[in-house]
Amino acid sequence: MAIKKHAIKLPMMTPGTEREIAVFRYGKKGARPKVYIQAAIHANEMPGTMALHYLLPMLTEADSKGLIQGEIIVVPTVNPIGQAQLVGNGHAGRYHLLSYDNFNRNWLELSTAVADKVGKKLGQDGDKNIELIRKAALDALNKMKPVNELQTLRVEIQKLSTDADFVLDLHCDIQAAMHIFSGARDWAHEPIKSLTADLGAVASVYNEPYPRVQTFSGVNGALWARLAEKFPEANIPQACMSVTVEMRSQHDVSHDMGQADAGNLYNWLTRQGVLAGKAPTLPRAKAPGTPMSGVDVGYSQGTGFLVYHLKAGSKVKKGDAICDVINPSDPRGPKARTTYHCQTDGVLFSRRLDGYLSWPGQVLWRIAGAEPLAHRIGATGLDD
Repeated sequence: MAIKKHAIKLPMMTPGTEREIAVFRYGKKGARPKVYIQAAIHANEMPGTMALHYLLPMLTEADSKGLIQGEIIVVPTVNPIGQAQLVGNGHAGRYHLLSYDNFNRNWLELSTAVADKVGKKLGQDGDKNIELIRKAALDALNKMKPVNELQTLRVEIQKLSTDADFVLDLHCDIQAAMHIFSGARDWAHEPIKSLTADLGAVASVYNEPYPRVQTFSGVNGALWARLAEKFPEANIPQACMSVTVEMRSQHDVSHDMGQADAGNLYNWLTRQGVLAGKAPTLPRAKAPGTPMSGVDVGYSQGTGFLVYHLKAGSKVKKGDAICDVINPSDPRGPKARTTYHCQTDGVLFSRRLDGYLSWPGQVLWRIAGAEPLAHRIGATGLDD
């Protein structure tokens, strides 16, 4: 069976340059469940792309054997704009250098347009509501007229994802263990629990009541939660499980990890009925779902360089020392060190690199805790 690949062409921004996004399709268009998977929206985050490097031939083989019962769309490097941002012998893939926009912010929040078009038609038939909402969302995207390549990228990619049953946005952090971000409504359903177990995530954090920041996974999943909030009298299921999967650290790219991650994703797709076959026994989950309000975010209050006491993935107790900020101009040894302590029991799932420069207000770590912290109620956890 031929590989079903096509390219989304982005408009030319400077003379002599043109970019495109490679898209791979498996199964039958319109079949359910529909899964959309992308990687590297922050274009210098490649662990997810490495996993898809191994997953793509697995899906090609499954497709040739007629094993794909749903529809799968895979975009292994979704951001050619950021891929091209080479600055001073370094790859700057997180922010759009023309606008300074974070590539994973300001995606298209469609609930208002959908509500205006079909809000009065939404009733108690959940399946009918899903059909109405998906069509209205796609209609809203089709009416948009983006004027540059970043706007075009966002519109065209959301056309692929907005009607999906499952959306997986593969990222990584600077120094981290495997973890997942989602919305609270997703935690009522089995698929996200099995995803957490299959991938071996040490933390799985949900936003309450839904992700309010317009990240890619946020706008896809929160569409349904926002509409349920707008129309409480209607039966609006959480028809899209949309998650951000943080696949460890930025430099955790290897054949062994890529192959293992691909196998775990394949097993999860089988569990969801997207692929025919029998998945192996589900591993025991390493982490329960915990609220975003329980995430302890540590902030630097001074300047210097960072040295950590604990590795990413470590379990901590409230009051544990997490890291030191050391003033290199202070000759007093221990007195040159400012030690920062955590405020909750939990798992240190994200931190920075040893030797990193520190500055006032910098995020030093994120720790997933089960109990809400008073000062974190309503916070998003996305400080950059």
